[in-house]
Amino acid sequence: MAYCNCGEIPERPDGRCCVPVPPPSPCCLQGPPGVTGPVGATGPAGAVGATGPTGATGADGAVGATGPTGATGADGAVGATGPTGATGADGAVGATGPMGATGADGAVGATGPTGATGADGAVGATGPMGATGADGAVGATGPTGATGPTGPTGATGPEGTVAAAAAVPDATGTENIVEQFNLLLNNLREAGLLKLE
Repeated sequence: MAYCNCGEIPERPDGRCCVPVPPPSPCCLQGPPGVTGPVGATGPAGAVGATGPTGATGADGAVGATGPTGATGADGAVGATGPTGATGADGAVGATGPMGATGADGAVGATGPTGATGADGAVGATGPMGATGADGAVGATGPTGATGPTGPTGATGPEGTVAAAAAVPDATGTENIVEQFNLLLNNLREAGLLKLE
């Protein structure tokens, strides 16, 4: 170890410590080298270098064995029909044969006399009557006739009379409500306003 100045006096170019100066200049003690720090992050990749010259072409490889024959492909489309050839020239017309001789017309026969008109024949007997035909289909139903006028309203009958039922005193409590109700039913039956059981 060596003493190194910690003030404004720099280290020597060869990295050794400067000669200690008298006090009060402080000095520091240079210890052994420290542990190497971790490796820094990898920097960005450099630019791609220029492409080198093309290498010589290698010798051709041996010819490989012939592979199996592939499946037969589908039939190709039918080709277009070629143009129709030109029509040949008409052949020469053959010579007309000789016309045969025309036969002589026969003589027209004489018209005979008109015969006398015959007498009218007798009237034939009347044939039997034919069978009666089937009944015809039933005709469609005719439309409904118009509604007749409404008849006059009958005379109003005499006003009926309703017999009054006998009065029943009001119930005075739960102890006599059933009794008063049964008395009212009895009075209604006697007046003819309620049917008897």
